[in-house]
Amino acid sequence: MFRTYKFRLYPDKEQIELINKTFGSSRYVYNYYLDKMKNNGYVSAYTNIKDYTSILQYNASFLQETDSNIIIKSLFRLDNAYKKLFTKTGGYPKFKSKYNKNSYNTTAVYRNYKDKEYCNIELDLTNKQIKLPKLNWVKIRGYRNTNNINGKIKSATISREPNGKYYVSVLYEMYDKVPEITPRTIVGIDLGIKKLLTLSDGITYDNNKYIDKYEKKIKRKQRELARKEKGSNNYYKCKKELTTLYSKLANARKYYIHKITKKITDEYDIITCEKLKTKEMIVKGKDNKLSSKINDATFSEIIRQLLYKAKYKGKEFYQIDTYYPSSQICSRCDNQDKRYKDLTKREYKCTKCNQELDRDLNASINIMFEGLKLYMENYARI
Repeated sequence: MFRTYKFRLYPDKEQIELINKTFGSSRYVYNYYLDKMKNNGYVSAYTNIKDYTSILQYNASFLQETDSNIIIKSLFRLDNAYKKLFTKTGGYPKFKSKYNKNSYNTTAVYRNYKDKEYCNIELDLTNKQIKLPKLNWVKIRGYRNTNNINGKIKSATISREPNGKYYVSVLYEMYDKVPEITPRTIVGIDLGIKKLLTLSDGITYDNNKYIDKYEKKIKRKQRELARKEKGSNNYYKCKKELTTLYSKLANARKYYIHKITKKITDEYDIITCEKLKTKEMIVKGKDNKLSSKINDATFSEIIRQLLYKAKYKGKEFYQIDTYYPSSQICSRCDNQDKRYKDLTKREYKCTKCNQELDRDLNASINIMFEGLKLYMENYARI
């Protein structure tokens, strides 16, 4: 099993310069071969690597200062982007900009010397520092208890956010085995706009509490930025402040979702939720207010966190069919009422058995039963 640990980096001036050079070299090679393939057609990553090592590396002298493994990984990223295009799982590859988030990945290399194993990436949690190729030791700060990481380092990804902060994500292959758990508790989860999550046992988690604090500040700062003269020092200063606010908002969202998903994966053994297609739900021009709320709710991030946390803790995680009408079916008698396609109807009242309950709670109970069916089918195969 693999697990990633993320830390804030505090590089000195020389290290910052070297990191930025590496970002630039990686971006330059990516954009150079993307432009080449746009004009001449697709070629494999291996062909581009041969071209780079024989021609481009010597024509652009600054590339010789960069670790060749990082450049090769950049070419494989471009190759993966084209493969996603061919399999229709992604759009056409875009040119990388230095103003957006920048990152590069470096692989851990192990060598034996005098019966002792050494690695080019080392994490020293006691002294709060990490050793990275070409950068040597860099100060770090973590936000979680990582004193006992029982695993082997596989790679490290260094990134710079638009607000100018540097981070490193260290990928570990864990020695710990996934715990075997006998399922005793099950929960169905309904994702929504008014209530972020509704669980089948009646527990609800409200939405947007953490956003309200920053939304007013962001709107105010956007108006302030619009009044500044483009290209002036005040314009860039205001833009940086706005980027910082967006970053704080994103961090607040992530923290809130981490808190919820940790609690759910700790308390329940079988977790079931809907398989949502958020891209289809967000339709610009039809209902921009609803689209922005769906974006704020970050459904895909909730599902991603539930999936990896359940896997790590040995819990079962299932997603029911996208088109399963969980809101229209009565959770007591299975009677389907198509009137509840209308989202304005918040209370579900069954015309057959007269059951009355909250619409989202009814949906989450139905999702729980569907999850139980999937678990039984999976168990029967074993």
